[in-house]
Amino acid sequence: MLKVNLLSFEDLTEEEKEIQPNNGWGKEYANYIKITDSENTVMILSDAFEPEDGTFTRDLCYVVDAIKEAYKIGLRDGKKLKGVN
Repeated sequence: MLKVNLLSFEDLTEEEKEIQPNNGWGKEYANYIKITDSENTVMILSDAFEPEDGTFTRDLCYVVDAIKEAYKIGLRDGKKLKGVN
């Protein structure tokens, strides 16, 4: 099941903290959206970027990927509920 949570830096695992971008005001001060599917992390999105770079064709391009991935997971889970393989 797909879950989406808004987290702070401290809520991330140590491994997740290591791989976050340190742009903008710093990764420790950023907010994160963590998308999980059961126990698997699908994606972690960060708002750690320079404001002038915040466009959907640059630093926010991952939003499109997140929506596409959520759609695929939703289709998969919907088929499971219907008993369709």
